[in-house]
Amino acid sequence: MENNFNVENNLPSKVSPWTKVRNFLFQEIEITLTPKQEKVIKGVSDFWNQEITGQKVHDFLFYDITGEKVKNFLFKEIKIVDNIEL
Repeated sequence: MENNFNVENNLPSKVSPWTKVRNFLFQEIEITLTPKQEKVIKGVSDFWNQEITGQKVHDFLFYDITGEKVKNFLFKEIKIVDNIEL
């Protein structure tokens, strides 16, 4: 037909620019992660989805800080590994 309509379904035969953009943005993608990446993603997800209770907030705000705890934090032993991979 001459009026850009498909005879079978009576829809326009020309694809609009918005349809092209939408089809590009919402296309199916497949992502494969290494075991280390999966572990990091799971850790981040667990952190963001953890349950926060009033007791946890209280414990965080009123954490008992002593000189011994500060000393242990500042002078804790650091293990250096020579084959660091980024």
